[in-house]
Amino acid sequence: MVTFTAGLGGAGDVRDTDKLVTALQDFNQTSVDTVTLSIGGTAITSTAAELNILDGVGATAGEINNAADVSARVQALTASGAVTAGIQLLELNHVSVIIAATIADPLLHQGILIVKDISATGTTAHTCTITGGTWDGTNTIITLNALNECIMVYIDSAGDGTIIENVGGVALS
Repeated sequence: MVTFTAGLGGAGDVRDTDKLVTALQDFNQTSVDTVTLSIGGTAITSTAAELNILDGVGATAGEINNAADVSARVQALTASGAVTAGIQLLELNHVSVIIAATIADPLLHQGILIVKDISATGTTAHTCTITGGTWDGTNTIITLNALNECIMVYIDSAGDGTIIENVGGVALS
C-alpha cells in the first residue's frame, strides 16, 4: 500500500511521478466497502444508486426541487397581473372582473403551457398577452370568455408557440 503525504520528498509524494504511477497501478479495486463515507468532513448519506442518478446533472438543488414540485408550476390569477416565470398552467378565475395576464418572457415558459378559464360563471373576457414571442407564429393575445375554455401551447426555444389544442374557441389576436 502506498500512502501519500503532504511534505516534499515524502513517501508517495505526488511530485514523484514514478511512485504516483506505481500507486495508481496498485490501486485496482473496483469497489470500496464502507459503513460511512465522508468528503471534507461532510458525511455522504446518499446510496450509490442515488448518486448515479445525479451523474452528469448540472441542476441546483432548488431547480431539482422545483421540477419535482408540480404546484410550483401552477398559478391562479384572480386579478390582472404578471405570470410568474416557469409557470406551465395558468388559471384565470374571476366572474365579474376582466383579468389581463401578461407573460413577459416566453423563454421562461418553454415546453407545454396551458391557459385555462376556471371562472365559475359569467362570460368575462380574460386575456393573456405574450411579449417577445407569439402563441402561434403570429398572434400575441389570447381571449378566454367561458368556463373551462383553455389553450395548450408548446413554447419553443425561440419563445414562439405552436397550438396543440384549443378547447372551447379561445380567440387569438
